[in-house]
Amino acid sequence: MYKRLFIGALATLAFSTNVLAHGACEGRPLHHDMENIKTELKSMASSLKSGDNEQAAKKVEQVIALFKDARSQTPYLFVEKKLSGDALAKETAEYQSVIDDTIQVFSSLETALENNDSAKIKTLMGEIGKQKHIGHSTFKADC
Repeated sequence: MYKRLFIGALATLAFSTNVLAHGACEGRPLHHDMENIKTELKSMASSLKSGDNEQAAKKVEQVIALFKDARSQTPYLFVEKKLSGDALAKETAEYQSVIDDTIQVFSSLETALENNDSAKIKTLMGEIGKQKHIGHSTFKADC
């Protein structure tokens, strides 16, 4: 009986901690930017699948605008780690560098879409996946 109560308490704690941590991230502007980027990317992928490169390029423009806004935001991970001073400046510069690299990839994708360069589009879609991995593995908090 005590074992069940203990396991139940642990499960409740794990669930509530996850919900509370996610709530801390949800209210931040960066979270909203990233959610909007995810939505735009899904729409862009749908346009690509249907062969509508013009519409996909418009979605890329929106993604770039969202990344430019995200560049000025502070990742929740920095708050969670209580970074300040030189450590915060260093991490912020690294974060902004990754965002800048990502914007560059999307700018190249926009050009490839305008030129209907399918080989380049495919390559750049792979680069986008790599940039996502870099950003998330480096700056995403456990929310």
